[in-house]
Amino acid sequence: MSVNKFLWGSATAAYQCEGAWNEDGKGLNEWDVFNHESPLNIHNEDGDVASDFYHRYKEDIDLMADGNQNTYRFSISWARIIPQGSGAINPKGIEFYNKVINYCLEKGITPNVTLFHYDLPNEMAKIGGWENREVADAFHEYAKVCFKNFGDRVKIWSTINEPRYYAYCSYVVGNYPPNYKADFGRFWKVLYHLMLGSAKAIQSYKELGMDGIIGIVHDNGNVELDPDTKEKELVRLRADIFYSRMVLDTALLGKLPDKLNEVLKDNSVDAFFLHEEDFPVFQKGRADYVGLNVYNRQYVTDYSQGKTEVFHNNVGKGSASKEGIRIKNMFETSFDPNTRRNLWGREVYPKCMYDCLMEMKERYGNVLVYITENGHGQYETPDNNGYIKDPERIKICGEFIDYMLKAREEGVNVQGYYLWSTMDLYSWINGYEKKYGIVRVDFKNNNRRIPKESYYWYKDLIAAKRDI
Repeated sequence: MSVNKFLWGSATAAYQCEGAWNEDGKGLNEWDVFNHESPLNIHNEDGDVASDFYHRYKEDIDLMADGNQNTYRFSISWARIIPQGSGAINPKGIEFYNKVINYCLEKGITPNVTLFHYDLPNEMAKIGGWENREVADAFHEYAKVCFKNFGDRVKIWSTINEPRYYAYCSYVVGNYPPNYKADFGRFWKVLYHLMLGSAKAIQSYKELGMDGIIGIVHDNGNVELDPDTKEKELVRLRADIFYSRMVLDTALLGKLPDKLNEVLKDNSVDAFFLHEEDFPVFQKGRADYVGLNVYNRQYVTDYSQGKTEVFHNNVGKGSASKEGIRIKNMFETSFDPNTRRNLWGREVYPKCMYDCLMEMKERYGNVLVYITENGHGQYETPDNNGYIKDPERIKICGEFIDYMLKAREEGVNVQGYYLWSTMDLYSWINGYEKKYGIVRVDFKNNNRRIPKESYYWYKDLIAAKRDI
């Protein structure tokens, strides 16, 4: 299967936009439980209603179509399909996604479906989550249910959204459930099992003879060294495997990264969870494409001194904290004083789009790439009519897109761009104040939809680039 025209669209994730958290037979996921029960839910907000996409999907898809978008990236809630994570299938869940898929096709929009975007069924979390190899097998069975029910119409699949970042937030930063901090043993084990589950699903997709393509979505991990870095080769090796190659080598080359064991040793992690019998699965479960979620680079230098420390900012305005990490005996984040940062301490560095795409071509050849997320989070104040002007988003996303097109002109096989996000939604631990949408959702007024200035900008941009 090949998709000939360039795909211009936008993206969401199930927990962040659907709502209907306990409707029509859906099971609990770990975010339902975390947000209802944990004191670590710092903003005391949840996705119970979110953007109410579950009841308003037609309105949202109509807005995409009216905005010239020809594709929509969304995720399926595992617990809506299989409430306990394994076992009985929920027919109402199948029915809902059939309606979404069919309506996308009716409106000329290509569905791009992600199977897992952070929202692990709670029954899976109870048995250890992705630390437990049984969860990789349960994910594989869930994936086959989705392929058999939706694969006749869904032609672009991704297995897992950001396995590295999911493991990082859940087991290193500790701001996502199950909220372990700086536990690198768990981090690497979970990341390995995520890649194993992904490979099993891809292998089955191909063995089922499905007519489509299947890949994985990775948070851009292109490493850039501070010029003052002393042990350049060693720091790059460690950071590359940590941020990028554990996902991309495994998914695209079908094998774990060379020197992985050395890096695990440097990180004081026992590699007992690596099993040779899994290696043929990785080889047979190679991805057809990779989706890249591009927001920032990974700017690093030598480890200096002091204990392992994570710098993360889920507070936003009023905090001077910058995003980064120091990992004892590995490497640490370097902070470039000449680079812009957003209010959450993350670099705003559009050139990383070009750099990461050129690196993909250099390392992995003519691999098919979609930019599966790119966007800009900010605080917003509507005018008296509820309208949002967001020139900063337009400027920054425009710069990212220009760099993407430059890389494409220089031979990178990038064939799609998804702006994050389709509408305002629940931004995980950041709650609802951090806005990414190009359509405003008035959460205090029946979730009314109001397209923003950026919606019309994107509509016009797509019209102008329709023939690339």
